[in-house]
Amino acid sequence: MTTVDFFKSLNYDNGLEVATSILERFPLQYGTTLGLDGLPQIRPLEFKFEEQGRLYFDTIAFYQSYKELQANPAIQICIGDQETMSYLKVSGRVVFDKDERLIKRCLEASPVLASQFAHQPELIIPYYLTDVLVQFQSFAPDLPNKEWRL
Repeated sequence: MTTVDFFKSLNYDNGLEVATSILERFPLQYGTTLGLDGLPQIRPLEFKFEEQGRLYFDTIAFYQSYKELQANPAIQICIGDQETMSYLKVSGRVVFDKDERLIKRCLEASPVLASQFAHQPELIIPYYLTDVLVQFQSFAPDLPNKEWRL
């Protein structure tokens, strides 16, 4: 399926479905946090899964981003697609949940994470987003501009 066809196939009446589908289709996302120095910090991250309406990601206990998110749990995630001139922004507040079941799901969802931390799962810090605002914007004539609160 082409990227244009993918975007056209989405159910734009369901923001959670749109966000999850796009996050899964584009596995490399960029997340912005507020650094401990008060300046914005951007880094690659990886969506792990959706469960019961929650979007799950993770960080690692010794990463700078974990310290930043503990100090200020606001995050914004962005994915852009140049082919369709479209982007998805997901903004929210981070809630950490160190449940072992969630750690296992994160490992199952990511070969990269598993290759680096399967032997030290206690370092993996799953989190989900609350107060979520999802925005889909496109300059393509056949695609909508939509916004949802999840």
